[in-house]
Amino acid sequence: MIPEMDQYKTRQDIPESFKWNLNLMYPTPQDWEADFARVESAIVSVERFKGRLCHSAHTLHEAFEEQSKLDLLIERLYSYAHHLSDEDTRNSENLGRVDRIRSKAADAGARLSWMDPELLEAPMEILKGFHVDPVLVNHARRIELLIRSKPHQRSAEVEEVLSLASEPLGVAYKTFSLLENADMKIPHAKDAEGKEHELNHGSYSACLESSDRVLRKNAFETYFGAYAQYQNTFAATLDAHVKKQIFYAKTRRFQSAIEASLFSDQIPVGVYHGLIDTVHQHLPLLHRWVSLKKRELKLPEMQLYDLFYPMVKPAKVEIPYEQGCKLVAEAVRPLGEDYAKTLESAFHERWIDVFYTPGKRGGAYSGGMYTSKPYILLNHKNNLNSTFTLAHELGHSLHSYYSNRYQPYQTASYPIFLAEVASTTNEMLLHFYLNERADSKEMKLYLLDHLFTQFRGTLYRQVQFAEFERDIHAMAEKGIPLTAQTLSETYAAIQAKFYGPDMVMHDLVKYEWTRIPHFYYNFYVYKYSTSFAAAQYFAKKIFEGDTAVRDLYLDFLKSGSSRDPLETLKKAGVDLRDSKPIEAAFKVFEEALNEFERTR
Repeated sequence: MIPEMDQYKTRQDIPESFKWNLNLMYPTPQDWEADFARVESAIVSVERFKGRLCHSAHTLHEAFEEQSKLDLLIERLYSYAHHLSDEDTRNSENLGRVDRIRSKAADAGARLSWMDPELLEAPMEILKGFHVDPVLVNHARRIELLIRSKPHQRSAEVEEVLSLASEPLGVAYKTFSLLENADMKIPHAKDAEGKEHELNHGSYSACLESSDRVLRKNAFETYFGAYAQYQNTFAATLDAHVKKQIFYAKTRRFQSAIEASLFSDQIPVGVYHGLIDTVHQHLPLLHRWVSLKKRELKLPEMQLYDLFYPMVKPAKVEIPYEQGCKLVAEAVRPLGEDYAKTLESAFHERWIDVFYTPGKRGGAYSGGMYTSKPYILLNHKNNLNSTFTLAHELGHSLHSYYSNRYQPYQTASYPIFLAEVASTTNEMLLHFYLNERADSKEMKLYLLDHLFTQFRGTLYRQVQFAEFERDIHAMAEKGIPLTAQTLSETYAAIQAKFYGPDMVMHDLVKYEWTRIPHFYYNFYVYKYSTSFAAAQYFAKKIFEGDTAVRDLYLDFLKSGSSRDPLETLKKAGVDLRDSKPIEAAFKVFEEALNEFERTR
């Protein structure tokens, strides 16, 4: 059996097979340095085209190809640096590499900021001609987006200033990340017997899943209390990020930060507002779940720290990492032999960094770049939640694998709006697989309970975050200061609305906004919810053996950013322009609640 992650005191204690192999990108840091030294000449190779981009399609193709080589080089350098830094965020040498490549990327962006303005100064008929010219086929999507963005493009001088500003304006998230992951110290939490438990970003969730309510309460109060101590610093970083987004929106002549954010994906602002409104209409289902959980757990009151403890606990819920890998591999077999075989290669080719050690970045993500493995960072625990996280991140990585394999570099990087579809589809396939093989009423109920957790965490919680993000940007645009007090009051009001009368709001809940990194990702979180709805459709059809939907889904994974994301999903059979997919997802939630109550 594989040890629990908190048994590893240092990274050196972890067997190599459970650590990602970054040597496939650069065998040594010295190799990284050698490539870093090439960036300057790669920038110069693009600069020589200044003033000549529109001479001919062949000239533009040559310039774009040189820029793609530069972008690939920078992407590779950055990917290696940040993955290595995430192994231990306290390592100043690794942090230095991240800073150096970020700075060099900002320099490249500033020095090449003339490219889009130079193209957009050309007559529209020339641009349209470039768009359909066969020699520029791999760059046609870029030209299409340039034509679309023309009303929001500024002069070459302004574009250069905006590019130069990108690094200093990005300090807010960097400060947040360093404070949270490297500098902030979290005390231990005591359980009912007085035993102390170490709290960190990896172990906190495990404490909340404990049957010991005293530990749950103490872990919550200790963890949130640590964040509350820095509430003013976190308020300053979030305020700086919001003001950055407003600055960019105004500079590019958008009406609001949210409109600017949704523009690149061509998502109407009404879709964002409509999602929040639709979820508000279905808050009674969430309130019903809170009441159900309170009854099942026989609690005098429901607190936020009770939400993570399952209503039903089977006799055996420990799932070692290797077993979790096997379960996920079996669950995705309906996607076909090639998909299943590729997924299994993630385990023996060391795509995955599995266990937590002190200083490691918290959470989980799928990373990498066009020519690397689609690496995965985990902070794995031997439980069902971590197995679902594994399925989730493998969904991202397989999406990247197929997109990189079937798309040219220029259109391989799929937009975030599409990213969560693949990850959530994998999660739902795992749910269906486990549910079909559940050998007891207790296990069936446990899986239903886990599904409730997914709905709560994805369809409701992410929209709660989306509402908070929308509202604080609107406040800042009206000149309302984003202080620790105003942010906490806004967050607390939304939280109370979402969870209803049976949830007692602990005073520390209002500080939860301090620990949510997604608020620095620029209107990112709503995409979890729309993706969740699309994934319900795909996973159910694929699990039931619908090969036509499976093939459309695999084509979706291969599409990258070759089309607008709404069009990509529509081509695969899901239209998110109206509320029907969201409504259908809530129907699944309601039916699951009914089934749980009947079975119970």
